[in-house]
Amino acid sequence: MAAGTAGDLRPQQACDNRIPGGSGQPPEIPALSYTLDADDAIVAVAGDWDRLALANGCQSLLAARIIGRRLDDFITGDVTRMFVRTMLMSARTLQRAVCRPYRCDSPQVRRLLQMSIVPQADDRLDVRHWQLRQEPVPQPVSVVAAASGSTAGFIKRCSMCNRIRLRQDWVEVGDARNDPSLAGASSLMVVYGVCPDCLRGLPPRLHAATPAPRSGKRVAPAGQ
Repeated sequence: MAAGTAGDLRPQQACDNRIPGGSGQPPEIPALSYTLDADDAIVAVAGDWDRLALANGCQSLLAARIIGRRLDDFITGDVTRMFVRTMLMSARTLQRAVCRPYRCDSPQVRRLLQMSIVPQADDRLDVRHWQLRQEPVPQPVSVVAAASGSTAGFIKRCSMCNRIRLRQDWVEVGDARNDPSLAGASSLMVVYGVCPDCLRGLPPRLHAATPAPRSGKRVAPAGQ
């Protein structure tokens, strides 16, 4: 996938199916994957899952604590949740892999990752994530998600490209610091959604679809 120039890490529409490894430097974020059952519950994980969770102080995301829970439990924002459901539905309905590049930034690093959703038997899905590239942030800005249910007065941020909405435009967090309304801000309080550019990346036939929530039942891990 052509990800743009060195200063442009916005997700593009094409997909790069190469998983890093072998040559060059290893990715900052290792390749990870998980398997969903027909109700979008996590039934298995693969890769250095637990090591990455512990390295980021996220004991609540250890494999033993997430297997059996629905993917929805780990997605912030109703719009983002429906966007992901639509991608999952697309893979099942069309019976082909769905690829989607996205951003997963930290205050110090911009990261472009790739997600692929691969349909399997019995409506299961293999969801794989790996890093494509990264670059340092010249002027780090802390971004803090609003508490669940709080939206008034917060800046909207796209869950896919990580840009924020500034009036009628969607801009990089670093660029937004030059706006008078945010001058001097050491951190930004945001609510997550999906910007119009990223919404247009959905398959046309499924763009307007809003999948209904599946059953909330818990399931046993694979093999039990």
